[in-house]
Amino acid sequence: MLKVLLAIFLFTENYLPEDTTSVQKEVSSFSTLTQKQTLTINSDYTYTLVDERKLFITSPSGLKHATTILGYDQLNEVNSFELEIKDGLTGKSLKRARLKDMGDAPYISSFSVFEDFRYKFYEVTAVKYPIEVTVRSEVSSKTNFFLPVWLPTPHSNQKVTQSSFAVNYPTELGLKYKEINLSSEKSETVANGMTTLTWSGKNLAAYAIRPDSKLVLAPVKFKLDQYQGEMTDWSELAAWQYELNKGRDVLPEDFKAKVLAMVEGVEEPYEKVKILYSYLQKNFRYVSIQLGIGGWQTMTAADVVNNAYGDCKALTNLMKAMLETVGIASNYTLVRAGSDAKEIELDFPAPQFNHVILQVPTDGNPIWLECTSNVLPAGFLGEFTRDRHVLVTKEGGGFLTKTPAYNTEGWNLIQSQSKVSIDLQGNATITSNQQLYGNFSESMLWVKNKLDERGQRDFLNRTSAISGLIVRNYTIEILKLDSLPKSEITYEGVVQKFTQATAKRVVLKSFLGKLTPDHLANKSLKLVDQYEIELPEAWQPDGNFPEVNLKEDNLSGILTVSLEGKMLKVRREISIHLPEKLEKEQETELLRKINTAFDRTILLSKSTLSSTLSPSL
Repeated sequence: MLKVLLAIFLFTENYLPEDTTSVQKEVSSFSTLTQKQTLTINSDYTYTLVDERKLFITSPSGLKHATTILGYDQLNEVNSFELEIKDGLTGKSLKRARLKDMGDAPYISSFSVFEDFRYKFYEVTAVKYPIEVTVRSEVSSKTNFFLPVWLPTPHSNQKVTQSSFAVNYPTELGLKYKEINLSSEKSETVANGMTTLTWSGKNLAAYAIRPDSKLVLAPVKFKLDQYQGEMTDWSELAAWQYELNKGRDVLPEDFKAKVLAMVEGVEEPYEKVKILYSYLQKNFRYVSIQLGIGGWQTMTAADVVNNAYGDCKALTNLMKAMLETVGIASNYTLVRAGSDAKEIELDFPAPQFNHVILQVPTDGNPIWLECTSNVLPAGFLGEFTRDRHVLVTKEGGGFLTKTPAYNTEGWNLIQSQSKVSIDLQGNATITSNQQLYGNFSESMLWVKNKLDERGQRDFLNRTSAISGLIVRNYTIEILKLDSLPKSEITYEGVVQKFTQATAKRVVLKSFLGKLTPDHLANKSLKLVDQYEIELPEAWQPDGNFPEVNLKEDNLSGILTVSLEGKMLKVRREISIHLPEKLEKEQETELLRKINTAFDRTILLSKSTLSSTLSPSL
């Protein structure tokens, strides 16, 4: 599925960083562009895209602006390519190239094993400047399900003299479009059953980051392979997706008997889901498959059972079939996945998705299953698909809903209990136990499953709140409290010079870890740290201990310190609930306020029983 979207991006060169801010400063340009693109959609649901470009390049930095990349696969073809390079001052022709001169390479992704996507490419070179590069290319597609994106300014540091995009389509097929930050002029003509829409822009300035200005298109009536559909609204698109997979969830009879045996005697629906989900995780391997219509249509459930592998569509479809076997209904659900994925355009029904998950309706909140994961608990999605709009597909229709945000304290809890013993030289031995719940536990899944012992030890040393920690022994345990993931980390270690000393004093600097933006990523945090610090007999704190008591909107925090015999007990507790929208400057100020408040130094006397406490400098 993701591969087909990538092919569209390559056709339109929509693969560069973009700026989403409203104000940018104009910068010098590496090239000047004149471009004309013409998209023709045919009555048989195919299309051709002709791209004509002329670039005036003034320095080596502009050469990449003339690079041509054209993707192709079972659904998309490269029909023609012509290029000419001229001396920018004399107009003398320096080089010509055609389709046969292009390089050809497979697109090898990190997530896909079976895929047919390849791309043709041509990179312009020059020994002196300026040069003028003229390019004409034509690509075609067997489906109008995906349509190109128009970028008036394809690159950063590129000035545009003129850029136009025209789309011709049969009026009866219909076409939808959305203008995003476009200042271009639009015209429309209708004649002989064809509609032509044209957008054009002139004298567009160059910016250091490509502006987020684009035109996105989607069909009303479409066809992918032999499957026709409409996407006037989200329900129609969902209904088409359901029909695309219809009949592909039939399980072999012996496997159905095995599924029923696994949940025999189990009554509670979540327990059934958990048992079958665990079986899926342990026995089926994730392999991405991106072959033609296979980017959107699932393998059959029987093939997945026989092969013991599948992509996100296939594993989700298999899980859906297993649940249906035991009497539990579920819904195949489309999502735009990725930890940094942008929200879909909610008012623009179109194939904006790259992944599939499963929704299991209940009397309360639905159970969500990420069927490509072999480590997440049933009911927890993780940062890859949490807190975003998704399209639930059902027979005859479907609807948009949102996956859980996991933004309450229970999903964002960190607890730690540490015992520290300090010798007379100020060195310390530490035993610590830490529990991470929900979103914070998810990061430990990666540490546990992807790093070797040395990498794990380095991670613990590097991320410890106590500077200079050297971990000697450790364990990392991953637990599942129903849908709530929990990670428990236990370690023993040493710290050289945990305290600093003068002739008469010992300085115990703040050892409480500082909060970072990562702690606030989920808009909620509950942090509880407890320390028991065994002091040498000669060190006798005296006087008032530091105390912190923060109480503000969306924030509370306390710090208490007490002495019992020679045991210094320190407890920090922070609770944060942030509004949905928080400016970066506000977040920075909040972190500064919290870290400053809890940054305390304890001064101990070696020669007397007096002690003072002060904020650290």
